[in-house]
Amino acid sequence: MVRPSVARIGAPGDGYATDRDPYWGSGFFIAPGWLLTCAHVVGTGGAAVCRGERAMTVTWLEPVPGGWAERTGSGTARLLAPRPEAARTVPSRWPFPDLALVRVAGADDVPCLWLADREAGPRTRVGLFGWSVQTGELGIRYGEGELAGADAQALLLAGNLPVGGLSGGPVLDLRHGCVIGVIKGRGAQDGVAAPVTALYELLDLQGGGETVREVLRAHDLHHLRRLDDASSPDPASSAAPPAPSSAASPAPRPAPSSAPSAAPSPSSPDWTTYQAELPGYAPSVSGIDVALRTRLYGHLAQLPPPRGAGEVGHLVEDVKAQVRGERLVSLVLRTARTWREGAGLLCGLRTLQPGGGGTLVDLDAVLLYAAEVVRRSAREHPDEVDPARLAAFTAWISGQAAGHRHWAVGGAIRALVEGVDRAEAGPDAEGRGGDGGAGGASVPGPAASATGAPGAGTDVLVKVGSQMYDGRYPWSVQLIYGGRDITPVAADDLGARADELVRVLREPLALALSQGDHGEHLAAIEVFLPRRLFDLPVDEWQLLPERPGGGPGEQGGADDEDEDDFADERAMPLGMRRTVVVRFGPRNGREPSPEWRRRWKGVQCGPLANGTLHGRPVAEGHPPGARPGGRFPYYGALSAMGEACVPVYCGPVGSGEGLAAMNDALRAGHSVVLWRRDGHEHEECGAFHRQAADLLAAAGHAWGLHGPVRDLRIRLADPDTARAQGLRGKIAVLFDPPDRPPLGAEAMRPPPAAPGA
Repeated sequence: MVRPSVARIGAPGDGYATDRDPYWGSGFFIAPGWLLTCAHVVGTGGAAVCRGERAMTVTWLEPVPGGWAERTGSGTARLLAPRPEAARTVPSRWPFPDLALVRVAGADDVPCLWLADREAGPRTRVGLFGWSVQTGELGIRYGEGELAGADAQALLLAGNLPVGGLSGGPVLDLRHGCVIGVIKGRGAQDGVAAPVTALYELLDLQGGGETVREVLRAHDLHHLRRLDDASSPDPASSAAPPAPSSAASPAPRPAPSSAPSAAPSPSSPDWTTYQAELPGYAPSVSGIDVALRTRLYGHLAQLPPPRGAGEVGHLVEDVKAQVRGERLVSLVLRTARTWREGAGLLCGLRTLQPGGGGTLVDLDAVLLYAAEVVRRSAREHPDEVDPARLAAFTAWISGQAAGHRHWAVGGAIRALVEGVDRAEAGPDAEGRGGDGGAGGASVPGPAASATGAPGAGTDVLVKVGSQMYDGRYPWSVQLIYGGRDITPVAADDLGARADELVRVLREPLALALSQGDHGEHLAAIEVFLPRRLFDLPVDEWQLLPERPGGGPGEQGGADDEDEDDFADERAMPLGMRRTVVVRFGPRNGREPSPEWRRRWKGVQCGPLANGTLHGRPVAEGHPPGARPGGRFPYYGALSAMGEACVPVYCGPVGSGEGLAAMNDALRAGHSVVLWRRDGHEHEECGAFHRQAADLLAAAGHAWGLHGPVRDLRIRLADPDTARAQGLRGKIAVLFDPPDRPPLGAEAMRPPPAAPGA
């Protein structure tokens, strides 16, 4: 089953000189004409091969009567992760994910392996495949073992360790008959592989999304065609050998040479037929049979992709809540960037029962999920969906849901499909039938799943702890659902220095935001900071790293910056696109004080008024060198302010008078404060206070503040606009409600990885 899909990669045979070993490593076909391997295998050929400027030789075996025949094609690297940083060199060590996609000419008819749609667990029994010259003769090698450990970045392999040359070969889950990893190498005691689910991470690479989606779409359609071919009566295939009856009798171990004595059948069974006989797909494990899953993925592959991981994740949680009758937000971050992955997360779903167990409801969940995906595609991408394909998908869903045992789920599916039919009928039918999605009443979308209160939804909490003895600040990134439930994303207790935070937080922050954005909701960023870091310019951070030439991005210079980053929202300052506010960590770790609760209630009701943080009249500003006197110099004035009054300060608050005044504002229970975090001339203070007063008047109440602040940041970013409108400064906002999340809702973090993991 595996042998025809596993290839060896080597030096080009077209006359190019090379001083390297002509055999580089292994790879395997995952879609017609597409080979998955390790980036370091491709890197053996040098920088030109990595850039796709020079070809590599790809060789695979084809079953013929009496044996195997070699076929050879020319391979071109299309995507590497990570990509070599320098233009002319390749790294000596390749970090994870260490994956590469290679386009192979003349390989469109090669059978392809089945890719797992979810991460594998520890102790999974696995098979390792690949080409090797370890024994002196080039041929395919096979070994069995198990996963000693696994996470989103790496798989640790125990048992038969990979031999030299197997890098880039597949790691097969022998219970489910699917590829779960790509062999990377071996250590002293364990083998190491990259999880195949890391392939989805390549969707986030600049220029990688289209390639990965093309490959995944071709993968699912390939297996759907193979299933259809196997289901069709064909006299020529009647002599094909039956699939093994269980995993207890696995595929025979290949001989070390490339020509085993046992002759293969030219028409070996497809993967879906083989998987149907494995214990991993028994009815007690899942209500979704292999054929249904294959057809579902084939339909999903032909729809427009989701806008991001948050779109998939929130839909999965909404479906779980409806099918189970109870919402239970996962404490484990599961990143799903494709409709396929979302369906995979629902496989094996059970109802919640005390003491465990529960009834299998994954078939209900998957059909409901599919119906909602179809409805969204018809409503949001009417010009991108082929009506015939959409009609075929809805008819298939209706057929699967006919006579559904769960009446509420069956009704919801029918309502969703009817909504698709109205949307296809045109504007008149949609006008008669509502919004074209009657199922919206039965299946709440992400917006409906929120509490309805302002500020609800899924947002991101960035927590920077107090400075440690070595000058570093520990940090964590979390998701907060509906203002209450917490899921950890990343953390580092060793921390980073203040000027390093923008760099170390960039990747986890991007991951968290991709999970939080869904529908029309852009996740807000709430940054818990120590008081001395309140002036940290988080609203100006960007999710793309700085280019060597000074602009955002990964490579290139100023000339191509606009061209590359025009449509990439990660190149924009965070505060120009989404809400970015400061919060105070220490007081959120204690029961909220009465003053804090009272003032938060006041600013929620409004209307907002403005005062000064230092208690003096606006006209006095804050003279340079002003120093506070006494222990609590501003507490009295700040306590006397009205409950809907917002203190405003025209200057930084990380030291001196600003720091002392902010300390007293926090003691007095203020939850909203505005200030200017950049240095400036004293004469500008009057203009800044007028600007703040206009902003607070436009907001009206606390939750109305975010839009005007974002608009002001956009106008301030353009010098001409700021000059014409008399705008001043870089505005910062303390927006710190109590009970968000409620005290005691701190997320548990997984234990640290074992040494060497």
